[in-house]
Formats: sequence, structure tokens, C-alpha cells
Amino acid sequence: MMTKQNIVIEKHDLCVPVEKKFWQEYSDIILNNATAAIIAIDNKERITLFNRQAEHVFAKKAKDVIGLPLKQVFPHLADHEHYLLLALHQQREFKDTERYFCPYTNKSGVFSHTVTVVKNARGQIGGAIWLRRDLTCERRLQQEMSNASIQATVSQIAAGTAHEIRNPLTTARGYIQFALCQEGKPIATYLKTALQEIDQIDRIITELLSFFQPREDGLQFININNIIEDLLGLTQDTVSLSNIRFQTSLDKNMPLCLADAAQIKNALLHILRNAMEALPQGGTIAINSAYDSSKGEISITVCDSGTGIKQEDLAQVFRPFFTTKEMGMGLGLTLANRIIQHHGGHIKLESAWGKGTKVSIYLPAGCR
Repeated sequence: MMTKQNIVIEKHDLCVPVEKKFWQEYSDIILNNATAAIIAIDNKERITLFNRQAEHVFAKKAKDVIGLPLKQVFPHLADHEHYLLLALHQQREFKDTERYFCPYTNKSGVFSHTVTVVKNARGQIGGAIWLRRDLTCERRLQQEMSNASIQATVSQIAAGTAHEIRNPLTTARGYIQFALCQEGKPIATYLKTALQEIDQIDRIITELLSFFQPREDGLQFININNIIEDLLGLTQDTVSLSNIRFQTSLDKNMPLCLADAAQIKNALLHILRNAMEALPQGGTIAINSAYDSSKGEISITVCDSGTGIKQEDLAQVFRPFFTTKEMGMGLGLTLANRIIQHHGGHIKLESAWGKGTKVSIYLPAGCR
């Protein structure tokens, strides 16, 4: 005999699978309409999720790869190139980490990676999930907007350039005219000063060319430590004469970074030169490199024991033509900042007047 209570229980039992099916379908709709490619694996390295965007990006159907080992679906990759395996076996997670190369597709671009370990209620690892977004078009648009902003400041830069060039030209012209009037007197001193002013003009033009010339990317996998060591060798003579001492601490486990070696070297040179110029009486410059595996990020820090930067000037240090030096052009840090940003990184500058300056450069690590 069926009672009222039996009917209620029966209705409840019927609703449970219907409700579960609804939420399953709802989840599938969300996953398949996501703009990110999403792949998940279980603790046996088998693919458990392969959304529609993943099908599009990797040219594989979910029905063909679900249940297969990840290495079988992507056999061309070594273990250390599998983000999902790094997360599963080494708990190496990434959050919105930007890289210029995707090993799964073997293509260059700007890609955001988020890799997370999946755990059950007891804290046991059940698998890993990877979200990959292609930011290439977005970054290109940002770069175009940045270029438009730069072009908007051309008139301001032109005015600043005219002023910077006119000063040494006036000085050089004056000394040459004065030397011509000194009949029978040695003119070497006057000509030497004129030559120094002409050299200053040459430096200004060189920096302007670097600022306006379009970038030609020569991306390759490089070791940041090698770039630092090259720069230390290049500046050794200047350092010795200026009574400056380098202290270095370079991470021996530094991964490779996908970058334009010449551009990165140029950016670091500007920062290193600033540190050296802050020590006219000599001092110490500490240069460190480190790798943060949790962020997939490389950092380079340059610390000097110089005079530091006044608080009111800190907000302007990356502005074109801003300088507190008598012979400065004010483009060095601007160029360095542009180069690092172009590589998906950023620069952080900390300073206190009379206490020195610390410049930290952050770059996304490569995948090799």
C-alpha cells in the first residue's frame, strides 16, 4: 500500500537524477563556451576533460582523446614541457603566467597559462587542470594603443630634443670660435671641450634612434645569467676606474627565457649604467638573478649604494626626457621599461634619497 510519505520519497528520488543531469549539462555548456582551452587529467595522467576550445586549438576531438594518457595525445613533448604533469607530480602551479611559446602547439605568440592541482575533500591529489588563453591579438592591440600614445608625445619629444642638442652645439661653436681668435696660442684645450660636446650630441642621436626605431624581434631561448655575465665583462674597465665593485648571486637553476637577447641586453645595460652613474665616488652594485617556479617568473635585481632618488621624482623616472643628471638624456629607463614590457614583463623601482636604489626586472620564464 502506497502512503503519502512513500509518494513524497519517490518524487524526491526521481528529482535527484534529473537535477544532477541539469547541473551536468549546465557545466558542460559553460566549459564548451569558455574562450580558454581547458584540459584536465586524473592522477593516472589520463585526459578527463577536453573542452570545445581545446578541440579547436589542438585540432583533436574530445571523443578521441578522453581516457587516453596525456603523453600519448602529445607525444612530441618531454616530461618537463608538460604543464599538467609538472602540476600533478611536482605541484608546480601557475596562475595567469604569460609565455611567448606554447609547447603543445609548437607556436609562438602570447599565451596565458593557469595550471592547478585538483584535490578531493581529504586533500588527496586527484589530477590537474590547465587553462590556456591566447592573448596575442589582445597584446597586439595594447601595443598599437601604446604606439599611438607614443606618437602623441612626438611634438613634446621633438621640443626636448631640440633643446638637448642646441646646448652642446652652442658650446662647441663658441669654443671653436674662441680658438680661432687665439693666434699663436695652444688651442688643444678648446678643441678637446668642443669634441666632448660633439660626442654628447652623438650619444643623444644614438638614444633617439633606439627610441624611435621599430623593434625587430629575434626571439630565441636565452639564459639570463649569460646576458648578465656578458654585461659585467663589457663594463669591467669602467668599473675598475670608478672604484665600483660588483657583487653577484646568479641562480644556477635558471630556466631559459624566450626573448630577444640584444634587446634584453640593451635594457639591462641602461639599468646597470644608471647604477654606475649613481656612484661617482665608487661603491657597490649587487646583481642577483632568481627563478620563482610557483609564478613561472625570472627576476633580476640591480641594487646600488648611491644617492638614491627623491620621493617626488620616483613617479617620473620612466617618463621620456625626465632626468636629474646634468649630462643625461632621460631615455635610458624609458627604453628599458618598453623593452621589458614588450617581453611580457615589468620593472619595479624602489629608492630612498641617500640610501640607494633597487631595480627589479621580472620576465616570464620559457618552457625549456
